[in-house]
Amino acid sequence: AFVSSIVIVRLVDKNEYAYLTYADNLYNYVISFAGLGMASSILKYCASAKSKEEDRAYFWFAMKYGTLFEALLSIIVIAYVTFATIPFPDAKEITYLLVLYPVMNNVINTILGYLRAHGENKIYANAAVIQTAFVFVGSVVLVLLLGINGIALARYIAIGITIIFTSKVLKSNLSNTKHIRLTSIQIKGFMVISNLFSLIMPINEMTLINELIRDEVITANYKIAIMIPSQLAFVTQSIVIYYFTIVAKMNDGKEIWKLSKKVGAMSAGMIVVISIIGIIFSPAIIRLVYGSRYEDAISLSMVFWIVYALNAAVRMVPMNFLPAIGVAKFNAIMAAISCVVHLGITYVSISQLGIWGAGIATAIVYVVSGVVYWIYFRKQ
Repeated sequence: AFVSSIVIVRLVDKNEYAYLTYADNLYNYVISFAGLGMASSILKYCASAKSKEEDRAYFWFAMKYGTLFEALLSIIVIAYVTFATIPFPDAKEITYLLVLYPVMNNVINTILGYLRAHGENKIYANAAVIQTAFVFVGSVVLVLLLGINGIALARYIAIGITIIFTSKVLKSNLSNTKHIRLTSIQIKGFMVISNLFSLIMPINEMTLINELIRDEVITANYKIAIMIPSQLAFVTQSIVIYYFTIVAKMNDGKEIWKLSKKVGAMSAGMIVVISIIGIIFSPAIIRLVYGSRYEDAISLSMVFWIVYALNAAVRMVPMNFLPAIGVAKFNAIMAAISCVVHLGITYVSISQLGIWGAGIATAIVYVVSGVVYWIYFRKQ
């Protein structure tokens, strides 16, 4: 989405980009559920499965019921834009075309999660590059041919090719294995949505901006302002991806804490350096990547370098490692509280300060919740 956006914003006007942003924001609610958390739970449960049969059972349960759940939520989104009064009525067409995106996204994320759980990091990385490359090329070609609606087709093609690429490795891991059913206790633990509320926070932020401000230009500027700074999360996430299964297999609490501190310090150091560079070069980056039409997003982008740095440097490591050590309940409660508090603070901040209030509210929640996560993680 990030790579293709570099080209998309130069090929469409701000209004069209705002409509795509609005549709994506609605479907991001659906995607955040990650098939009731099962797409991400595969990392923990398949990595520690006691047998190949159990491993297979978790995969197919996630694939079947997680995908069905995503399909149901996507239908609800279509019903909403059809019958409700939405801020941007012209966004309906692209919303309809993207209806299958959460479903296909859940399928590929389930597959990639399974590969990661089995240490197939090279295949996982190659698959990610392939998907990104085809989204990028497809977006350029299809936007030129079909306009903004070509984005939907480009995403579908990219995911389809990625599924084909991973099918051989997936088949070798799942074939010649007896089918068994998961017990009710296994299913209850497997369906975890502890990270849901955390993922919903930035989506709520965009929703409030759309609903309270209702300006296509501001929506487009905000999306551009956060697009590059938000990639900071991938720096920390890339490190966490590698260490997650290692932590999940560790039993000594002191060793887990020692390793986690090192991972936290390493990721925080990288984030600080990257963020400082990002702030300094924000004007040049915006003009070079998105063009002079988005110069009015420069100041906002500089603010969000700080906001997303706080998330990636302070909050993400303990929040992602807690599920690795089997602590899901606290994560769910803390994420839910953070989400509700963030929604309230952001509503008030945007009402009083406009678009700038969004960054202030999010920064406060990231810092406070991040400190609480680390304190609780230390006590485990």
